[in-house]
Amino acid sequence: MPAAAETGPFDPLALLPAPLPGLARAGLAGVPPRAAALRGPGARHRALGRVVRDVVLARWVTGPTGGADSAAEPGASAGARQPTSDDLAGLALEALGRLRDLQSLSGTFRSGDNVDSPPDSAFTLNDLAWARRAIEVEGLQAGPDGLGGLLPVLDELLAAAAPALVTGGVHTPNHRWEISAALVRLWELTGRFDCRARAEQWLAEGVDLQADGLFSERSANYAAHVSVPSLLVLARVLGRGELREAADRATRAQAALTGPDGMIETLASRRQDQGAPFDGGAMLPVLHAHAARTGDPLTARAARRVLPRADTEAALTLLALGLEDRSALGTLPAPAPDPSADAPEVHEFTDSGLTVVDHGTTRVVIHGGTDTAVLGRVTSGAASNPTLLRVAAGGLDVRELRLSRDFFSLGPLRPERPHRLPGPGPIRFGVEERVVGQYFHPLATADCSPSGAYGLEFNGRFAAAMDFSRRTADEVALETRGTIEMHPARTVLRLEFSGPATALCLLLALDGGELAGERLELDEQGRHVLRPGETEPATRRVTADEREETTGAIATAELVAADGSGRLRLSARGALGGPAFYAPGEAFTFLGGTDEPTGTILLIPASSAGDLELEIAAG
Repeated sequence: MPAAAETGPFDPLALLPAPLPGLARAGLAGVPPRAAALRGPGARHRALGRVVRDVVLARWVTGPTGGADSAAEPGASAGARQPTSDDLAGLALEALGRLRDLQSLSGTFRSGDNVDSPPDSAFTLNDLAWARRAIEVEGLQAGPDGLGGLLPVLDELLAAAAPALVTGGVHTPNHRWEISAALVRLWELTGRFDCRARAEQWLAEGVDLQADGLFSERSANYAAHVSVPSLLVLARVLGRGELREAADRATRAQAALTGPDGMIETLASRRQDQGAPFDGGAMLPVLHAHAARTGDPLTARAARRVLPRADTEAALTLLALGLEDRSALGTLPAPAPDPSADAPEVHEFTDSGLTVVDHGTTRVVIHGGTDTAVLGRVTSGAASNPTLLRVAAGGLDVRELRLSRDFFSLGPLRPERPHRLPGPGPIRFGVEERVVGQYFHPLATADCSPSGAYGLEFNGRFAAAMDFSRRTADEVALETRGTIEMHPARTVLRLEFSGPATALCLLLALDGGELAGERLELDEQGRHVLRPGETEPATRRVTADEREETTGAIATAELVAADGSGRLRLSARGALGGPAFYAPGEAFTFLGGTDEPTGTILLIPASSAGDLELEIAAG
């Protein structure tokens, strides 16, 4: 390990951009009350481990190689003063004692919903191993106010936990890297080769990074808190540059998904964060560290975008990264310019079925390729959000746009991956989907059972004891083809349908203003319903079953900013009218649930008997 003297004295807080120094000081000043709150029953081991990490950070900031005094930075809260060294050592020893009480015979820590869990314990062990190394490398154990008294207890806890990590398993993709990071830290500290060998076993599976830069879980949350930090540890300890390159690719992908408001797009996620954009403040440590080390302008821009959203935990985590790699605390390079009408940005995440098109004035997210069609069901650990579009325009947002339909209770439109359409003019992407309902025929004579007992099978919609796989079936298909055309100030969605005529309904979840329009109604659930008004010259279309249909109805409404500073015009035309509804599909209704969004909701009833167009225009 390098000696502390090799790095020389420096003030780590002085390297951070505002407001991070003040946030870091406030976070360190908050260690005593956090530790006090963990004295009661129900304390979680991960919170206790984080107290130990932050005690070491506080000692580092004010210690021999720190150089920062304990006064609060101008602009920080009056109470943001760091605890004394005696306080720090006592707090850490108390937290370690609580962790000893929570450590089971297997070496894992109790608390949390996952019982006797090696990967959940690995989160705490990573903090403890980080603290153990930092105390020694930075020379924080020496002197009357040093942290040397922590070392025997840390060594005891880490030694007791090592067998559980060496022999234990995981239950999510990102756990492999969290547990591997803890294992190589233990190898680094103790020289236990079985710890390194087990980590190499996990790494032999290959890092689950898709070609588009997102991990297989496609989750901003787990990229920020688990996979990227773990890969950086593995790269440092094992000297494997390809692992750092994987972490860098993943970080840059998250930078491309970071909007001007500092929120990170998560529609393609397979985890809990697919329901809403992820607060990018938690991504600040890896974005800042990557941009400072590599000089990447895109990541630097994302780091600046999320900086106002950062909290004390983000500031302390960046310091923790910087203690192990000083380059993480470097100055950010010049950021990439923001997109504009003349220079729009297009980011395609092909494996994840996600596309972001940003004209500066408007930012459009197109989502396709959920896992629902492949799996035949909505389930935890799979992408299932049926939102087709998001459109953000100057604070007036179509947060979610979905297409519901009354078709065998199969749920809303979930198209395949969007694909860019060739040709000059505006940026255009296409989406397609084919859903099928089935009518099953009698079994062949040889497959019939005199008892009437047949295998219980799931046919993609529901389960029944009918041996579906042995039957022939008639299919009823509904095909949807969509085009999304994006201009600097407007987005046009055009949908065409092939198959039987059935009721459809566009759902728009709206943010940022009040909805207005002459043809608006409120339904019994408080949702706005837009009814068609004027008509235009009818167009003729021959459907798949050779029926002639006419379309031409128009419906318009506006989302108006409270101060009148802007408006978003919503114009629908085509085969409009009919029942207003949102049908989440049998996967939800069977459980008495729904995935319907909340807030200001606009429903636009229509039919697959004709084409459908929706224009969203800012002005």
